[in-house]
Amino acid sequence: MIPRPDEVMPTDATSDAAVASPAPPWPACLQLRFVGDGGRTRLAEARHTGPLRLQRLLHPRGDACQGLLLHPPGGIAGGDSLDVAVHLHAGSEVLLSTPGATKWYRSAGPEAQQSIRLQVDAGATLEWLPQESILFSGADAIQQLELDLAPGARMLGWDIVQLGRIAAGERWNQGRLRQSLSVRRAGQPVWHEQADLRADDALLHSPVGLAGRAVFATLWSAAPALEGAPDAALEQVRETLALTGLQSTAGSSQSSLCAAATWLPAPASLLLVRVLGHDAEAVRGQLERAWAALRPLVSGRPARRPRIWNT
Repeated sequence: MIPRPDEVMPTDATSDAAVASPAPPWPACLQLRFVGDGGRTRLAEARHTGPLRLQRLLHPRGDACQGLLLHPPGGIAGGDSLDVAVHLHAGSEVLLSTPGATKWYRSAGPEAQQSIRLQVDAGATLEWLPQESILFSGADAIQQLELDLAPGARMLGWDIVQLGRIAAGERWNQGRLRQSLSVRRAGQPVWHEQADLRADDALLHSPVGLAGRAVFATLWSAAPALEGAPDAALEQVRETLALTGLQSTAGSSQSSLCAAATWLPAPASLLLVRVLGHDAEAVRGQLERAWAALRPLVSGRPARRPRIWNT
């Protein structure tokens, strides 16, 4: 891990009143482009500035190309900006993840920002499966995710957000999160949603909001096979939600999940899964079960656990 220059990062022992000493903003940019080459996916372009790069690229036999995106500082502080752009050309198949959670540190004033643009051409398949984003108390975060899907593109991805450092017993009692997800098809906007949450927002505890749960996630998928049989796909995904709401063996209500799946018809043509929970590991487990059900339909690949998840 690379420490930020002239800054002391907060640790689990840092009190809520403490604020990291000011440091210059640390922008980073990563641009990746993949092409299909005779049945094999090839990295055609990789450009980066600042502490953001493609750490590893694997080519498992009989499966999609797998890559890890690495941000060496280990977290995003106030004033930082991360810009990721990924473009898949026809015939390429890529699964991208991260080696660890993205940590959003407490801000001394300016907001931190992450912008992700994913472009998938016809005949290409992208699986975007990063680990969760963890907002420290006092974080001021802006997350923007844009999907640009050509007709015939295949996409399966998720986004997981955890408010507060649950393992350290920290509640998200100060800060702000602005988040947006936009989808374009053939260059035309077809779906857009956004959220603007503050730590004192009533929606965090309202039954029409997060209902007191600190972790929320969205999984989305798009593919010609789903458009042809959305009801069958929904049925398979909903079978993975059978354990939703059940308690752990310890019987604690804090382990319960709330989840649902839906199909958005054309022009969006997206299958969505929403999950709320008190624990990021449990939420991710539910998403992995939904991913396993959807992957054969989206890409025609069996649901083999990616090797990069074990690194």
